[in-house]
Amino acid sequence: MNVKELLEEGAGPDLVARFFNVERYAWMALSYDMALALDMDGCILAVNSAWQRATGLWPEALRGKYLLEFMDFDDRERALASLQSLITSDTASTTFDFRFRCDKGIFKRFNWNVLYSPDTEIFYCIVKDLSNVHDLHHAAYHDTLTGLPNRLFLTDALPKLVGGALERRHVLALFFLDLDGFKAINDTMGHQAGDILLQSVADRLREHVSRPENCVRLGGDEFVLMETWPCEAFDPESLAAKVIAAVNEPVCIDGAQVSVGASIGIALSPSAAQTPAELMALADKAMYSAKRSGKNRYVLATGAESPACPLGLDTPGGNG
Repeated sequence: MNVKELLEEGAGPDLVARFFNVERYAWMALSYDMALALDMDGCILAVNSAWQRATGLWPEALRGKYLLEFMDFDDRERALASLQSLITSDTASTTFDFRFRCDKGIFKRFNWNVLYSPDTEIFYCIVKDLSNVHDLHHAAYHDTLTGLPNRLFLTDALPKLVGGALERRHVLALFFLDLDGFKAINDTMGHQAGDILLQSVADRLREHVSRPENCVRLGGDEFVLMETWPCEAFDPESLAAKVIAAVNEPVCIDGAQVSVGASIGIALSPSAAQTPAELMALADKAMYSAKRSGKNRYVLATGAESPACPLGLDTPGGNG
């Protein structure tokens, strides 16, 4: 039940507040992992007892403090941007990590899975201490929801792929993919339905790349695919068309058939971009061009504005 429904049934603000306090307490008490509730200003509202085990800090030492106070300075901008994206975009949940200042000033890297509730304007966080994870590398470099490699993995892997393509005179294609219609499903059916949809899409994307690690979830409903071909055999447009067709297939959620589209921007290295930053920026720009051109299509960037090609209308050898 959400805030609107409670108010429509005559509940006063005190009852609404008690409802969410009880709900939050139950959620935290039942969580084995560290659980934390954060308001929109970044102030810590509540934490469970697991924080004392992991950080040496009692819950009372954390409540009322700002999360920023515990972030390693070099991680702040990236972590805060991830939190802000939950408010300003269509994102339902996100995953990121940063170094957290524990007792005696010791920093530990924690992995954060965060869900934002518009009804309460609260961030609900489940946090894992990566130093206690058996496979530390896998936990740090993979998305919890989908199991795909994450943004941190991409940051490390992309320079190697760009350099390898240049050295072997191959073509590296980077596909920047954003789902069309995801927000509507997430808003009408709830965050759980959105998560199921993201997991289904991730499984389909993984099947269309030559190596599992070539499919990355950046966060929210944004994904990156990467493929490398010999110069005489590359065909990124054909792959993009197959990916769009796969994403378009309906997903059954709670007995209902739902479907989304995919807008894809494609950038090639080394012909159009020779650094990871240039490649990402070019693919991102091409993806937004696909959005503006009607969505559910791809654009192959050439370093300048490229025409969009909707699925089924591409011509052999032409730009998407």
